[in-house]
Amino acid sequence: MKKYAVIWCSPVAGDVTLQARISAAFSREDEQWDVLHPESEGFLASALDYSGLVISGSPKSVVHDADTPLVRNLLACIRAADGKGDIPVIGLCFGAQAIGAALGGRVEKNPSGQFKLGVDRLNWSEQARALLDESITAAPAALVQSHGECVASLPADSVRLAGSATIPNEVFLVKQRFLGIQGHPEVDSALLRQKFMAYHRRLFDDVQWARVERESRQPVEPAPVIALGRRLLDQGRLFQHGAGA
Repeated sequence: MKKYAVIWCSPVAGDVTLQARISAAFSREDEQWDVLHPESEGFLASALDYSGLVISGSPKSVVHDADTPLVRNLLACIRAADGKGDIPVIGLCFGAQAIGAALGGRVEKNPSGQFKLGVDRLNWSEQARALLDESITAAPAALVQSHGECVASLPADSVRLAGSATIPNEVFLVKQRFLGIQGHPEVDSALLRQKFMAYHRRLFDDVQWARVERESRQPVEPAPVIALGRRLLDQGRLFQHGAGA
């Protein structure tokens, strides 16, 4: 039985609902899925013993919280997985930013300078359309978004797979094994309204909040992105027959 792990990056024990949603989105019945915490003793050795990793979102920043044990240990884990050479890694939101920062990219504030909360439709890049089959690129894709920062510059040996109206690097692949997904494919419209909007309301004035509410009613369509992540976990890497940055 293959073993996979969700690396949970909340500074506290965490939201069991979100943890379960991540594993439910990417798992299959014949697999073992565990939850790891970057601040735990022995985290790095444990993480490298899995067939694949999915890094969660977090209120932390890979820029401003770089010296905290959580961020420091997580970035070390990504670099160790890179050195090991055989562990596929998926990063969601903060997890995508951690992949970018660990492997030589640059993480900055969103281009608008504002926190993004709502739903963004993904636009697959020309390279993605050339490399991926239509079961992924022809299907509508839209993800819940909740972030103040993003990967502004991709690491070397990267492929930009999708952008959005908010940021250019919504979905990207580094070294064929590290998949960054800025949005939250594990979150549906109900959870967006019940948890994310309630938590972040203080960040928006009334005009901005009206936009968030409008977006929250748009369809959330994560299936193509989840299928791409699952393909990475199954194969260990994507585009094995060659794809340049």
